[in-house]
Amino acid sequence: MNVNMSSGTEGDLIRVGRTRDWAAKQAGQALYQGSSVPEQTSGWPEISGTYSNSSLMDESRGKMSAVRRTFCLFVAFDLILTFILWVIYTQLIGDKGWVAFQKQVAGYNFRISLFDTVMLSAVRLTFLLLAYALFNLRHWWMVAVTTFLSCAFLVAKIFLFDFGSTQSSKNPLSYCLLIISFVLAWVETWFLDFKVLPQETKDREKRERASRGYVDERTPLLRDNDDRSVDDSRYYSPVESLDGSDEETDKQARDRFYSVPATGQTNKQEVDYLSIGLSAWNNMWDMITSDDSEWKKEAGTDPTGGCVHSRTVPTHGKVFRLQGLVELSPADLFREIVTNQSEQPEWNPTVIECRTLQVINDNTDVSYNVAAEGGGGLITSRDFVTVRQWGVKDGIYMSAGIATTHPEMPPQKKYVRGENGPGGWGFKPVPGEPDQCIFVWLLNTNLKGWLPQKLIDQSLSTVCLDMLVHVRKRAESLNNAER
Repeated sequence: MNVNMSSGTEGDLIRVGRTRDWAAKQAGQALYQGSSVPEQTSGWPEISGTYSNSSLMDESRGKMSAVRRTFCLFVAFDLILTFILWVIYTQLIGDKGWVAFQKQVAGYNFRISLFDTVMLSAVRLTFLLLAYALFNLRHWWMVAVTTFLSCAFLVAKIFLFDFGSTQSSKNPLSYCLLIISFVLAWVETWFLDFKVLPQETKDREKRERASRGYVDERTPLLRDNDDRSVDDSRYYSPVESLDGSDEETDKQARDRFYSVPATGQTNKQEVDYLSIGLSAWNNMWDMITSDDSEWKKEAGTDPTGGCVHSRTVPTHGKVFRLQGLVELSPADLFREIVTNQSEQPEWNPTVIECRTLQVINDNTDVSYNVAAEGGGGLITSRDFVTVRQWGVKDGIYMSAGIATTHPEMPPQKKYVRGENGPGGWGFKPVPGEPDQCIFVWLLNTNLKGWLPQKLIDQSLSTVCLDMLVHVRKRAESLNNAER
């Protein structure tokens, strides 16, 4: 077997020491906190911190999430901006100082005064803060009501306002106030419906999975007292493993998964990465072997010409599946895309940078990738930090990955940090054709930023088909080089 251990005895000692240290830490916490040791202490340590999310923690403590606070600040900004523009407007319509304010407020007239735009923003602020800050409403109906009433009022204002009175016709702020008030109301609706509510829903789902003792996307923890931890189908042989490795015992399979990393050291963080990698592998294997009837066609013709399907997976969202025939063996294409990932920017224009941050063991690492901008510059470059785990199972070469964090690569100022759900590359053999394979790409991504996820999903089919074109060109160049 391809295991990073100098001897079985040394590996056993390291694993026993790691388990004892972790168990002692949990016992100490239980004593100081006055609580009993959780059930998970009888087995392998559970993931902690790798998927930490401040908004998730805030909501679990009854505090407002970060994205909801941003929404409330924007609503306050709406009122402040409208008020400032109105003050400037009153000083440019002929009357000066306090006289201008008196005519606009005390002598309010619907046809000549724009003070009602300020009051309209104040009404929106009052109702939206009451609903989404004080009562923590998790529905869009309140922002829909305020936007509808604002639009109705502004439309009436446009038809009845006397733009030729005093000097309003010469003052562009009279137009700007009405337009800006209309735009801000719709921006508030968009931000709540596309950013606040979807993000908080995802955070609640993650917190619920964590409270049930699950590692990431519904994958159970490996525990000695859990029958699922000894399911042979959950373990696989790494690439180029020795013959007979499929017959290893359950304990050997678990030991190999938690083997000593290639760095010669082991710590809790590396165990977390290995667990997350296995979680991504299991999720991807379920998707790559699922029946075609579970997928909806998005684009393309067939696997030979290239086609894209999609399906909505609970807790993961929308997953895209690209399939296409490539004139290269599964092992060679696997080596070119997965093993030689640092060379990918040389032939794949959609990628700017690919490199490995940390090698965990012979078939697991943490990688960093930067995607080129897309949509004609509408979508700026995104970077991703991913745990990858690769291997061969039932003749299918596969590299699975999922988003994580790494101390050497915090979020960068020049890129928006994207987040990938479980997915990756698959390379299926074609019966009777050793020099061909079915290339599979499972894409489940959240590009973050201000773009609505629905808009991003609409363009991902094109991204997948473009990727297949680049892979086929690379395969053709490799075949020509061998001739």
